[in-house]
Amino acid sequence: MSASTNEAIVRHAVDAIWSRGDLAVADEVFDAQYVNHNGLIPDLVAGPEAVKMSAALYRAAFPGLTVTIEELTADDHTVALRWTARCATSAGDLSPAGASSVETVSAGTTHCALAGGKVQESWTEWQPLSDRCLRWHLASR
Repeated sequence: MSASTNEAIVRHAVDAIWSRGDLAVADEVFDAQYVNHNGLIPDLVAGPEAVKMSAALYRAAFPGLTVTIEELTADDHTVALRWTARCATSAGDLSPAGASSVETVSAGTTHCALAGGKVQESWTEWQPLSDRCLRWHLASR
């Protein structure tokens, strides 16, 4: 596939699955043997089900989650992206004085290998939510 086709596949996956929660798109864009080498559930579940499970878990924990692609490069076999995940939540009792909401933010990079129009494998490095942001989020639920 061309670099532009691979870019479109990955952009569609991020927008549909992670930002909108359309988990069925995983079946379209991830190979049946897809491997997530170092994501949320590495090596426990393969294929599109691994993506669906990860996205469902994050979206349940952080309703309103959106993922923004900050930078993306692609070639005929790979796509690399830098992204930011955001979710605004009620601040709860652990918030700074006067704050009514807290934006939880995480950032990371993902490298994808593609073949035949589907993501075959990926490697993700990310900055987990800080303990303080996570406490604010959990206190608001």
